[in-house]
Amino acid sequence: MKQKRFSIKTRVTIWYVFFLVLLVSIVFFSLLYMSNRLIQNNIKSDLVTVVENSLRDVLVEGEKLEIDDDMVNYWDGIYVLIYQENNFIVTGELPEGIAHEIPFVADQVRRIEDSEKSFYVYDHPIGTADSNDVWIRGITKAGMAAADPGAAFMLKLFLICLPLLILLAAAGGYSITKRAFRPVSQITETARDIADRTDLSQRIGLGSDGYSKDEIYHLASIFDKMLDRLESSFEAEKQFSNDASHELRTPLSVIMAQCEYALKKTDTLEEAQAALEVILGQSKKMSALISQLLTLARADQGTIKLQLEELCVSDLASMAALEQEDAAAQRKIQIQQEIEPDILWRVDETLFLRLWINLISNSIKYGKEGGFVRIVLKQADDFLLGQVIDDGIGISPEELPKIWDRFYQANPSRSDENSAGLGLSMVKWIVSAHNGTISVNSVLNEGSEFTFRLPVDMDL
Repeated sequence: MKQKRFSIKTRVTIWYVFFLVLLVSIVFFSLLYMSNRLIQNNIKSDLVTVVENSLRDVLVEGEKLEIDDDMVNYWDGIYVLIYQENNFIVTGELPEGIAHEIPFVADQVRRIEDSEKSFYVYDHPIGTADSNDVWIRGITKAGMAAADPGAAFMLKLFLICLPLLILLAAAGGYSITKRAFRPVSQITETARDIADRTDLSQRIGLGSDGYSKDEIYHLASIFDKMLDRLESSFEAEKQFSNDASHELRTPLSVIMAQCEYALKKTDTLEEAQAALEVILGQSKKMSALISQLLTLARADQGTIKLQLEELCVSDLASMAALEQEDAAAQRKIQIQQEIEPDILWRVDETLFLRLWINLISNSIKYGKEGGFVRIVLKQADDFLLGQVIDDGIGISPEELPKIWDRFYQANPSRSDENSAGLGLSMVKWIVSAHNGTISVNSVLNEGSEFTFRLPVDMDL
């Protein structure tokens, strides 16, 4: 049989009540003990003082014993007695409860138990060696009730009120705990609603309900931020799937149309060959797109391992610029190189080349006829600085944050048929994989400037 466990609120309340009652009890009994000790010491001191003051009323000369008629035999709970030989009481009387004879011990306060009652006794001898055996004795009750009625009353009152204290502590503790855990219930309800309805747009939102900014508030805030990221990721995945489907559907449609045309309507070898060339071109476009998608998917999964080598990055940048010269010449764009020679840096050769090619081809694609693309590479202190600058159409401020998104194209009318909007996404990942940063400054109709920085020491 499964053991039933108390809820967290109940367990916290039980512990709260236990420690509160324990603390109150410890404080109360400590104060009671200290007070009783102080009172008992005062009683002993008063007992000794009363006996010593009574000595002035007793005179022993030889065998003659004289007692002043004004001698007080009872003072504030203290009994004073005069004994002569053989325990004969000359004056005074024993308090109720003493049934046995008590031996004499000179000048020492003793605690005596008799008839289940406690007494303090103090004896003092009177006279000289030649006189008869005379003693003055002081006796007072030693029990708490007798010694300190107020303390005894407080103890009884505390024991009577203890159950009420426990009930009040339990009710107050449960109320406080319930209020403290109310945000947890709200988090639970929100999580349950998300699971039941698969609606990631819901948020806990404790900030709008007047909650204090405690640990649970921060937990809820982090939970909301996590939901924001999850929703963004799901939306991005959905958009990615839609865009990928769209990009792949177009070449597939072209391939299918060309195949049907080649099978039914081509009468000559030249027509069939033209159809096959179109099919080949679209197949290459699909292959390139799929290759980029696979690379980005592996990058997301963290399965791509960089092959870092110390290479002359100056030569790699020049090679990338040389590869793009034909594309630049078709649009009469001049490629300008400001590359610091013989820079050695630890990079992945293939990815570093892809970084430059994507940036340069992007600047050529969106550049102005007869304009320029400037390539800058230099070593600055502890990082490698690379820039691709153009005087092209630029990017509007509202589009700048989106250019790193996959399949996004700021100006689709300027994109060629082989562009799928993955180039800058690949650039951003390559720079990030090298522990670097990349930024862009752009002015509409004036040009753009892409800048990346790679650190000198990379723990990859």
